[in-house]
Amino acid sequence: MLLNDVALMEHRVTLAGAMGGLLAHSGRRLELTYLMGVTGHAFRLTLDLVFSPSSPTELNFHEVIPMWERLGCWFKRVAARHDDPGYAEVRAEVIERVARSVEGGRPAVVYDLLGSEEYGLVVGVDGDRWACLTQESPSVPQWMEVAAWPPAEHAAFTRAEVITLLDLAPDFDRRTAEVASLRFAVDHFWAPASRDMWLQHGRQAYQFWRTTLAATGMPLHGPEPGRGHSYNLAVLHAARSDAAAYLQQMAERYPEASSLSRAAKAYRRVAEALSEAVSLVPYPGTDLAERRTAVAACLDRAVAAETEGVEAIERALRALR
Repeated sequence: MLLNDVALMEHRVTLAGAMGGLLAHSGRRLELTYLMGVTGHAFRLTLDLVFSPSSPTELNFHEVIPMWERLGCWFKRVAARHDDPGYAEVRAEVIERVARSVEGGRPAVVYDLLGSEEYGLVVGVDGDRWACLTQESPSVPQWMEVAAWPPAEHAAFTRAEVITLLDLAPDFDRRTAEVASLRFAVDHFWAPASRDMWLQHGRQAYQFWRTTLAATGMPLHGPEPGRGHSYNLAVLHAARSDAAAYLQQMAERYPEASSLSRAAKAYRRVAEALSEAVSLVPYPGTDLAERRTAVAACLDRAVAAETEGVEAIERALRALR
């Protein structure tokens, strides 16, 4: 079976692109910048201690899914990593849920399709093969043998993961969802590190990042450190560009929260600083070692501007109570 008229929304934050494509096919088409903002993805920054390219997908889904469900939709996520107990059973359940979703007329969001290291959509099932949409082929399905998924060579970071749409309400409460997204922007910025300190979030992630780069006498992690740093910079730049645009939309929607326009301006400065960082070390970041001090200076400007933006959002939330 192959679903027609399905396409990924193309975005560096591939979970947003895949979920947006799933919702659009199901009848809830929302503009991607708005989706990034209202679900909180425009305001996220999560880094692991080695700045790996998989950092942006190391998400707390107990926090992520409720933000998406404020759009009047309900999801089921099933996932396990290679070294988790019962991995084989969970993987078999994931494969079954993918098939059921497609047979029911809805694509399924799946991680690491075709070895992409990103989120994509399964839009067709034919025996032991899946028809996949990825950012490299967002509208023309490419077939993949399920036996090869997820790739064994990605075992250190990949997982068997599916997110399926269970139900969709006729509409949703935009104000409730939008205020919750602004609250998330503040809370995530000030969030503590994970309990094992492996993951850093928000302001702490910025500070860890710029400190690592500024300490020029210390080696950078891994055999290809530029790849992780440059990838995370590109993802963060895309997210903060959406944050600035979303906050401008919110400023126009809620004129009583006058500080939202200041927040939008502050996030535009964040995006500008990150744009400069991306231009210094475009993916795969081969010149990072020589330019690390300059990139650290960009991150200094970005976190200073984002701090101003978050403080303006905090003031806006008081007006929106």
